[in-house]
Amino acid sequence: MLREVTIDGHTYLQFPSLRNAAGIGHAFSTRGRNVRNAADREAFCRAFALDPDRLCWQQQIHRPRITIRAAGDPPGPLAETDATILTAPGQAVLAFSADCPLVLVHDPARRVLGVAHASWRCTVAGLVGQLVHALREACGSEPADLRAGIGPSAGPERYEVGRDVYDAAADLPDRETILRPHRDRWLLDLWAANRGQLERAGVAAEAIEVAGLCTMTDTERFYSYRREGAGCGHFGLLAWVG
Repeated sequence: MLREVTIDGHTYLQFPSLRNAAGIGHAFSTRGRNVRNAADREAFCRAFALDPDRLCWQQQIHRPRITIRAAGDPPGPLAETDATILTAPGQAVLAFSADCPLVLVHDPARRVLGVAHASWRCTVAGLVGQLVHALREACGSEPADLRAGIGPSAGPERYEVGRDVYDAAADLPDRETILRPHRDRWLLDLWAANRGQLERAGVAAEAIEVAGLCTMTDTERFYSYRREGAGCGHFGLLAWVG
């Protein structure tokens, strides 16, 4: 279960196992901070003593595109990016969601991190596993050293999908486990799917924390596209290297 932190009347959430991790910080926003809006992005940053003028944010397209941030790279929007690796102190990135799990991967030995927007398309494409491999290639991270957290999303009892998703997942080794028949459709377990990808990439099972919070049913804390429709707000995962 995520830990609640209240700052200036707004509630934020953090993974207990990563809350005090050396060299990084992170937080999820909740309702009342629609982080698609610039003013709310800035307020989110300032709540954690970060300079909003140094923030990067993902322009997500539901494809397995990873951007690696080097020291000195400029802030601002990251075009066509659904996952980001931060490699240098002072960097911060924001990922958006309105039902998709946002995944944080941290290397405590090298003090680098990655975040991923694990929508169903990105999950089927294996984005989180690719992120682990990219951390190894770009930063020398050993998967066994990594710690990870899978954020709130549409839960496995509520996230209905159609034949297109089932067919798109044909190459996943755990398709029949993560997609459960439900009437004439399927229920997709995004939490188990992304946990499985992390484990197959070499992250230890005990080093993975799952928030277990369903955005479709937790109406007080989360925006949900499935529940509210187009035009709903977005919560976000803000992560930074100290």
